[in-house]
Parts: sequence; C-alpha cells; structure tokens
Amino acid sequence: MRLFLITRILLLPILLLGLTQPVFANSNINPSLWQIEKNGVTSYLVGTVHLGDQQMAGLPSYVKSAIEKTDKLVVEVDLSKVNPIEQQQVMMNYMMLPAGKTLQSELSAKNYKALSSYMAKLGLGMELFQQMQPFAVMLQITLMEYQKAGYQDSFGIDKQVMNVAQRLQIPIMQLETLEQQMGMFKGFSKHNNKMIEDGLKELADMDKYFNRLIGNWKRGNDSALENYYRETFTGDSYSALTEKVLLTDRNNNWVDQLKAPLTKQPHFIAVGALHLYGPQGLLKLLEKEGFKLSKKNK
Repeated sequence: MRLFLITRILLLPILLLGLTQPVFANSNINPSLWQIEKNGVTSYLVGTVHLGDQQMAGLPSYVKSAIEKTDKLVVEVDLSKVNPIEQQQVMMNYMMLPAGKTLQSELSAKNYKALSSYMAKLGLGMELFQQMQPFAVMLQITLMEYQKAGYQDSFGIDKQVMNVAQRLQIPIMQLETLEQQMGMFKGFSKHNNKMIEDGLKELADMDKYFNRLIGNWKRGNDSALENYYRETFTGDSYSALTEKVLLTDRNNNWVDQLKAPLTKQPHFIAVGALHLYGPQGLLKLLEKEGFKLSKKNK
C-alpha cells in the first residue's frame, strides 16, 4: 500500500496530461463527498484515485453538483501552470540516479535479483533501468501492472474533476508545485531495498493492496478506508518516513493554506483519498480548526 502512495504522487503529473474528455454522470459508484462549513461558507472535499476502471467513467451527479456550487477548485498540483518540456525536465532530474551510480549499486544482491526476475516476466531487461532511481523503476512497472488489471488514467477521478472545472471555467488553486512533489523522494534513498521488497509484494497481490482500496472508495466505505490506513503504517522506519513525508506533513501544510480561504468562498477540494484518514488526516485536522464536516452522498 505504501507503493500505491508513492506511485500515486509520481503518476499524477503524467496522467493529468491531456485533460479533454467527455463529462457525464455516473450512478454506479458512491464515493464519499464531505461538506465543510464555517462562518456560513460551504465547501466540499472528495478523496481521489488516479487510475480507475470502466465503472468509474463519469463523476456521480452529486459530485458534479458540488463542483458547480463552488468558486474554486483545489488540487494537489495544477499542471496547466507547467509547460510539458519543463515538466519532463523536473521529473527526469529527480528520477535519474547521480553519475557513478546504477540501479544495481543501490540495491542488495537479493533484491536486485528479485527485481530482475520480475522484469523478465514482463519481458523487460534490467539494462533499460540501470540509470533510474529505484522509486522510478517501481513507478514504471506499477503503471504497467495497473493497466494490465484494467485500470486506466481516463477513468481516474483527478482527471475527471479537472475536466468539469475546466468546462465550468472554475479557477484552480494548487497546494504544491511539481518540484515540491518530486523533491519529497530525496529522503527515501536509504530505504531503497525496503521499497523494492514491499513493492514487489504488493504487486503480487493486487486484490489485497489495490483492488480492495478501489472497491471501498467506490462504495464510500470510510470505516474500511480508515482501517486500510492503519494497516498500511506498521511502525517500522520506512513506514514512519512514508507516513510523515507523504501524508502527515503535507496534510498539515494543506490545512494551513486552506483554513482562511475556506471561510471566505466555496471551494471544491480534490486530493488523494488516503489524505482524508488517519490521526492527522484532513477530516480530523479540519474539525480541529472549527469546521463542521458532514457526509453528502446520493
């Protein structure tokens, strides 16, 4: 599951390219939509997933209606502010290893062999990945596995929310820059081996580590998603770093940015689903700031 968090951040800039797609209502899914109120101003919060299956084509009508009631869309990063060439350069700067290092030099013999075997099953040679950071390699194979399992970026909720906002010409507020997102991975190099071990384990059991998340998201099962969060972070040093860097620190930073604007005009907030849960999740942090939260589904 930690692999999902890491790849979600890395995939988001790639998958948000080319946003123009049909926008229609979908009554097959019922994800959680949260109404946020303070000082007479009503905003909305939805947790997103970056890849989806065909059942997720089109936003539910109650989500579209909420977007239409707001004056600003809030997203993790707004790539319309970054030209494609600059975006590619920023990502490459962080995804490639420094001169003198190789993927093999960054991993234990055991994990390098396990990764080589996995690549061979995909019909890929390790020579293609020798200059890439381990997290970037996991990004590549994770995306391939998701697509093989029937998940597509065109059905991702991030992209569909952006489509609606663009159609309505709603201004966009970004919580982070692309460089800030990519820079978060600098501190993960000492956990390269753990990342590969966990990643290969998760990819070997998509039902447990990804399909279950998507299923609970579709049903708006918040208690299951809360449990999922607790199962993900087990207390080891890699787990603690992942939770702190990818969730806790960012959640607190986002609430600091949002708490004043949310009392002035209606916003629609669309960020990764697991940011909502846990002791330092957005739901609890917003409540601590005096916002009233209520679930508004169909």
